[in-house]
Amino acid sequence: MNQPRSSTVFWLFGLPASGKTTLARHLLDHLRAEHGADCGLYDADIERATGILRDLGWSPSDRIATIRALAHAASQHQVGIVTLVTSTEAERQLAADLLGERLHLIHVHAPEPVRHARDALRTVRAYRTNPAPDAPELTWSDPEQPALALDTTAPLSTTVNTLFTFAATTLANVASP
Repeated sequence: MNQPRSSTVFWLFGLPASGKTTLARHLLDHLRAEHGADCGLYDADIERATGILRDLGWSPSDRIATIRALAHAASQHQVGIVTLVTSTEAERQLAADLLGERLHLIHVHAPEPVRHARDALRTVRAYRTNPAPDAPELTWSDPEQPALALDTTAPLSTTVNTLFTFAATTLANVASP
């Protein structure tokens, strides 16, 4: 990958309907309003429907291509934000290999009943009745050491404030040599 301009990439990962997109949108709005940062948000669901991932599925090679595409796109901004299931430690390691110390993995977690209830409210279901054998949620492994773990069963304001504090600390550390 070409040397990216990005100083920081916040990569929100977790099972479908865990709250990744909701938190990413709050973070994007906050960073733009409070810091005037050049931010880009790359949500895998949106990018699969209309963007850079529209020709990719969930096969192992497509998942690698997805991580590469999202890492590259996010790295073109001062602050990149990615939302993607990123189900295995190998996939998370690939993102780390591509982005190096600019990457900050944020595990977004909610228990299965909560995720399923949230999914029922969506127009496009994240959970498929009969998922393909290569569906990312079927190969999920809990992360070993994310930079931050967020439980989205807490009140949204609490979770968002924790995320904002983490982002502010991270960005302050990036700014100081």
